[in-house]
Amino acid sequence: MKVIIVGMGRVGVTLTEELCREGHNIVAIESDAAVLQECVDRFDIQGVRGKGCSADILREAGVETCDMLVSVMPEDENNILCCIVAKALGARNLIARVRDPEYYAQFEFLRTRIGIGMLVNPEEAASHEIMRILRFPAATKISSFSNGKVEVVEFKLPKDSKIEGMTLAEIRKKLKIDALIVTIERDGKIIVPDGDVVLKANDVVGVCAKHYEMGTFFRTFGLFRQKAETVIILGGGDDVFYLARELEESGFFVKVICNRYERCLEMKGGLKKAVVVFGDYTDREVLEREGVENADAVVSMSHYDENNIVTSLFAKAKGVEKPIAILHGDSYRGLLETVGIDTAISPYRLAAAAIVRYLRATDVEEGSAVKAMYKLADEGAEALLFNVNGNEAFIGKSLKELPLDKGVLLAAVVRGKNVYIPDGNFRLESKDDVVVVSSGERIFALEDALKS
Repeated sequence: MKVIIVGMGRVGVTLTEELCREGHNIVAIESDAAVLQECVDRFDIQGVRGKGCSADILREAGVETCDMLVSVMPEDENNILCCIVAKALGARNLIARVRDPEYYAQFEFLRTRIGIGMLVNPEEAASHEIMRILRFPAATKISSFSNGKVEVVEFKLPKDSKIEGMTLAEIRKKLKIDALIVTIERDGKIIVPDGDVVLKANDVVGVCAKHYEMGTFFRTFGLFRQKAETVIILGGGDDVFYLARELEESGFFVKVICNRYERCLEMKGGLKKAVVVFGDYTDREVLEREGVENADAVVSMSHYDENNIVTSLFAKAKGVEKPIAILHGDSYRGLLETVGIDTAISPYRLAAAAIVRYLRATDVEEGSAVKAMYKLADEGAEALLFNVNGNEAFIGKSLKELPLDKGVLLAAVVRGKNVYIPDGNFRLESKDDVVVVSSGERIFALEDALKS
């Protein structure tokens, strides 16, 4: 596909990196010459310097022949205007980055009148991701499918746990519920395991199960942690506000520490129950005074990765069970595991993953499209949801009869209201939804899971 990306900020660069991996033809539009040249050199793509809202610049980028235009400039209004101009010039598919909730409320208007097929908000995506993890603190990441009926939960296996040294076949035999370990990240390598694989301490494990049975899996092996109840959030951006509002509406006790007085007043006006404190959240005395050691979770959400890492480390040293760090760049991702921070979230990678899912859905025949997609194992694997949709290569076939490609698992099947974690004798039906996990080639349609 030919994709025009307008704005080479963090979202634009992260998206460009991902789409280049998938083999798309990328044209970048950016007004900053130095930033544009860096992207052109790094990714070997075409670049056009100029304002993304300019009809002349969009024509120069070839908007009339592009398959998708993604506008991810900093300002919502510019992204919407860019899409309006691009649509008038013949662009077929449009995605806009929009942060303002008022614009989100008008999505149906933007879709039907302007043709914007998707709105992306990295900060709100990060808020939802953190919310899922705080409900299940043992997890480092949670991916949900079919309206939450199926989940893939990733967690770091502690030393001396009950399942350390067990094979996957032994684990499944001991369980009284259906659950399947679908990924293992070990020493920087990704394993899509079979029953003979033995679990080791510090493995990052991905387990697939029904939503209501996931807790049973963790309790059975002594891995369960109670839901966080008291959460301290450090920072003052829109993402902090989104998260604080969502947490207080869900019954958490929330305290926000922000180092900008006017922003504190703004957040107090928009939040009902959360406590908002003016103070320097990088100051040890402030954190101790505000009771960081009594929090179940501390979420560090400043605009600076260094601050987020340091404050997360301080919270962990104070005995906080669940420190979470927001990372805007990739410089420190490999460092966090070595210093004991197992949960780091990148809003820009979440946004890029959502856009990639949308692009894959538009790049295949109707009925074959990806219905949901999540990155697993530090982005070394993917979990995707497809509908069998009458595909004769799958209907009536047992899993052991399917010639699945290397590194591919069929992890779960949703059939109406029922969820199955299938064994080799399970047979697929025409309307089944199937969760596919892959660590190999990118999968665009269900048949891509089979050997070519």
